[in-house]
Order: sequence, then C-alpha cells, then structure tokens
Amino acid sequence: MIFRWEDTDKERSETQYETEIIEGLKWLGMDFENDATISRQTDHTNAHKDALAKLWEEDKIFPCFITPEEIAEQRTAAQKEKRNFVFWSPFRDTSHEELQSKIETGDRYVWRLRAPKDQDLVFQDLIHGETRVNSATLGDFVVARGDGSVLYLLANAIDDQVDGITHIIRGDDHISNTPKQLLLWEALGAQAPEYAHIPLIMDLGGKKLSKRNVQEGTCVLISDFQKAGFLPHAVVNGLAFLGWNPKTTDEFFDMPSLIDQFSLEKVNNAAAKYDFEKMRWFNGLWITRLPLEELIHTYNEFFNTDLNITEHQAALEVAREKAKDLHELKDELSYFLEAPVLDSEKLTKEKFDLDLEKAKAMIAEAINMLENIPEDKFTAENIKEASIQKIEDLDVKNGFFLWPFRVALSGRERSAPPFDIAQAIGKNKAIERLKRAL
Repeated sequence: MIFRWEDTDKERSETQYETEIIEGLKWLGMDFENDATISRQTDHTNAHKDALAKLWEEDKIFPCFITPEEIAEQRTAAQKEKRNFVFWSPFRDTSHEELQSKIETGDRYVWRLRAPKDQDLVFQDLIHGETRVNSATLGDFVVARGDGSVLYLLANAIDDQVDGITHIIRGDDHISNTPKQLLLWEALGAQAPEYAHIPLIMDLGGKKLSKRNVQEGTCVLISDFQKAGFLPHAVVNGLAFLGWNPKTTDEFFDMPSLIDQFSLEKVNNAAAKYDFEKMRWFNGLWITRLPLEELIHTYNEFFNTDLNITEHQAALEVAREKAKDLHELKDELSYFLEAPVLDSEKLTKEKFDLDLEKAKAMIAEAINMLENIPEDKFTAENIKEASIQKIEDLDVKNGFFLWPFRVALSGRERSAPPFDIAQAIGKNKAIERLKRAL
C-alpha cells in the first residue's frame, strides 16, 4: 500500500492531522509503519515541474491572463441570460511564441489545459458502469498557478503515474473530476487507471454526514469511537456496511472475512445512510462475541484497571450481553463486582401490587430457595427452575416474586436476570445480598 499525504495545500496541511489519521488507522487494525510506503505530494515537486514543462513544450497547456474578476463577470452575465457558463480562454489559440513573450512581461496568469471542444470522454466506472461526458461541458480548466505549483487534479495524475496506481476508489462527489483527469492522463501520454466512485454517506435526515450537524453523542470521528468505548473490530464491521452489502443475511464480519467477501461489484451506487444506533448494535455484537481474554485485555487497557478474568469470568459473560460499549460494560459489571447500595423503595412495584411488606416476604422466600440449592448445582438454569417452582407454589405472578429478587441482588430496576446474577456472584454472596436487603 502507498500512503500519500496530499499536502500541496499548505494552509490545510498540519502535522497534527497526519498523526490523528495514522493513529486512527492503526487503531482500526492497519499497520502503516510496517506494510506501507509513506510519501508526500510535496516530495514529487520535481516530477510536477518536469511534467508541466513538457505539457507546455507540447502546447497541451497554455498561460491564461484572464483575471478571476473578469471570469466572475462573464459568469454573472451568463446567469442573467439563464445560460450555462463554460469558460473558454481567448488565449487558447494564441501562438506559443506570443504567449511566451507575454509571460516575460510579468503579467499575472494561470496555466490551463487546452481542452478539446467536442470530445466524448467515456470511462467504465466499476460501480456506476459506463459514464459519458462531453468535453464541451468542461472548458479550459486551471491545472497550475503561474509560479509553476500544480493544482490538485494535475498533481494527482502525475503522482498516480509515479506511484503506479492502478485503481482510484473515492467518493462519488469526485465523479465530476474524472473527465478532467482523463484529459490530463491523455495529455501526459499515460494509460488512465480504473475508477470506482463509492456512495457518499448521509445522515438520517438525508444530508451529507458532517460532525457539525449530528446529534450530540453521535460518533463520527475515529477519536469519537475511541472515547465512547467502541471496539475497533466493530467500527470496521459497521463502516463496511455503509454502501456495501455481501448479498447475504450475514452481518458479523471480522477483517479476514471482509477481505474474503468484499468486492467493488457489491458496492451500491446509492448514498448510504449513517445510523449510529446500528453502529452501537455492531459494537454490542462484538462485545458479546470477542474472545473473553481479548475483551478483558481491552477493558483493562481502556479503564487502566486490572480486572481478573479467572475471578470474574461468570460476571463478564453475563454483563457483556447487555452492553453496547465499554462504558456500559463497566456499568453492568459494577453490581456484580460490589454489593449495590440499595434503595428500598425500588423493591416496590405498583404494577405488581408489590409493597415493602410483600417484597420482604418474597425476598425471604428467595433466600430459602437459594439455601436449598446445592453448591455444586448453583447454576442460572437450576436457579431459574427453582424460581419457577417457587412462583407456582406461592401462586403469585412472575414479577411479584422476581422483581424484589432481582432488585435485591442488583440494586437496580433494570439489570441482568436474578438467576444470572446469583450464579455469577456465587451462592454465599447472593444470599448475603438478599439478607442485607431484608
């Protein structure tokens, strides 16, 4: 892989952005330090100058002395007359010698490509299929400043030649640049690469996705996902589905399976909608499926803690089923790791006609039930079976018994089922919590 910083725009090129990009891509699982050649567009300055000189020598470009203000006036006039504006420079037909003399006068100018006035430019986009544009819609476009510094379109064409680029895969908002670049490849006497324009990503409102316009808490930048407690595997998995589909019902993909399944033919040509809740769903899926050793390593690294997998394996297995990110995992683990501070009012539930006295009675029954389950059979499945039997014996509704049982163990109105909590913390601690609640 060739990783190229397109840094010719000095005002927008800062080292901090480079660092953020590299660190973000590393976090996603791409090791650029070992597997890529890293270069800068500014490293190719000599190649740019040589190509520009050759294009001028062959009369494929020319200096244009029409000022931006004059062009703006022409555009305004065209708008008033309700006609399309395409700029054709009056200097395109001036002889090489005359133009060279005018350059030497010191007048301000830019370099423009001498575009053909009626040429069909056809390319086979790997996603959109055959795309056809007539050069009459392009005009004589700028390729370099008067000082010889080339602009984006020409710089890219030259750099791609130097780097041996075979495929250009980019957002379809750049599809309008492709005909111009085809003319540049032709002018440079080189074979154009293959193009694939992938769909843009829109927010749920149908606007182009922007960090400035999303709801607070919605992750857009990689740093957002990192702070929010996302797993890199989940981010890659979720992002892959923005515009691509494996044409199956499968949604869980790690990097090797994505590499195996991905093809440009399966990329949609319609804009993708970014649903952050779906990204959270992917993250929750990965939290439940990541090997426990890897999850606990990630957890300890994220929170700078040293949670022991052997000691808390059962709690982790239960807690991760309800967590959509590492912060939620920590929150779910909290009532497994430490006995909660109990608000007795939470034990009541009007829906079940459950007051404190009735809740106390149910907790006492739960204690008796747990005490009768042997230590070697103290599993969630056996606790659940015993609870079903207890509810039947007491002739009460499920919630009437299970609500105070669960809240007494977790201290919460919403938590994992009481059977899972009891198994995870063990028989002695489960009974101890119930007695404390009582």
